Amino acid sequence: MSMDAVTMDLFSTAPAPAAEPVHLVSWGLGVESSGYLVEVLSDPDRHGVDPANMIVLHAVVGSEWTQTYTDAEQFLLPLLADRRVRTVQLARGGPRDSDGIVVLDDTTRPHRVNRRGPWTLAEESRLSGTVPQLSHRRCSLKFKGWPLDTWIAANLGGRKYDHVIGYSVEETARAKRDLVYATATRTPVHPLISWGWTREACLSRLLAEFGVIWKKSACFFCPYSGGRSLENTLTRMRENPDEAATALLLEEPAVKLNPKSKLYGTHSLLERLVEDGNHIAVDLFLGRLEQQPWSVYDVRRIHFAAKNDRARKGTSWRSVRPLFTGSAAEARAWLTQAGPPDRDDRVWMRRQDDAAFYPRGEHFLVATTAGIAEKRRASFAEQWARIVGDTLTNGPQ
Repeated sequence: MSMDAVTMDLFSTAPAPAAEPVHLVSWGLGVESSGYLVEVLSDPDRHGVDPANMIVLHAVVGSEWTQTYTDAEQFLLPLLADRRVRTVQLARGGPRDSDGIVVLDDTTRPHRVNRRGPWTLAEESRLSGTVPQLSHRRCSLKFKGWPLDTWIAANLGGRKYDHVIGYSVEETARAKRDLVYATATRTPVHPLISWGWTREACLSRLLAEFGVIWKKSACFFCPYSGGRSLENTLTRMRENPDEAATALLLEEPAVKLNPKSKLYGTHSLLERLVEDGNHIAVDLFLGRLEQQPWSVYDVRRIHFAAKNDRARKGTSWRSVRPLFTGSAAEARAWLTQAGPPDRDDRVWMRRQDDAAFYPRGEHFLVATTAGIAEKRRASFAEQWARIVGDTLTNGPQ
């Protein structure tokens, strides 16, 4: 065999160079992730990033402030399109994980941010008669984290990727928790922290680039917006009374079914808007409220004892059953047949007794907006009969 043949054979059998890890960026449309994209795409060579090896993922929840959408479309999408960055927008396919995800857009020339997918957090809230809770971030995991993870698993296979998440210096604790989710293929990367960038630094970078003050990304009915950012939230609701009224229409049935389900924990959104003097949003809400179809619901709850302590309340189960649907006036008239309603359109059939121990049961009828699905656990009727002593069919039909 000739030397040339040997040389050719060596080249042909040598292992191919390892593929460069994909530069994957989670983009929530907010200040930090947008600040990162602007900085990197303005000078990718300086940051050692190849736009051709970059994928930007955006999970569509469906309830962003309108200004967030328009700013992203006006300023960020042209930058992504100019650099030919693959931009993927995706959403849940339905309420169950078995419904999968839907890719709404997958292009290197993005021009529009999708407003919604097949299943949104607002729809889930309306159907269940609830609002997102302060006690956990399951809504974010379900509508952002799970769709993103599902797409990555299906599209990157076993390929390695650097997963960029825009945690600022103020979010170092969250970044440390994210490091736990490193795998053989996923390398968590938090460049803003490496750069020493605060949220204010990101805002300054966006202001310098586009001349606008970038708004916080959040659902307009996010319970966390009632905390430290309450003043900013109230300002946005004065500027956007339509979105404020929509949020109030989500909170209304949740509070009717459970008085403790106020959007901001100890305070309702309605209380905050009244205190703020936002009469436009409140009047818009009240007008829409009376125009909605209404239902009367049979609501029962079982409050079980905490583990190993019957004096403390543990988990609670809820049964919701629609009994009548019509106009607001018709629903209230139907309700009065069961007894005099209180100021919250609620007729109590059974209040929690004063027994020192759990489990306990409670039962009321309530009139509020229609659309809440009938729902109860499979063994609710059995437990209700055991604890309370009657059946679910007792009472008005």
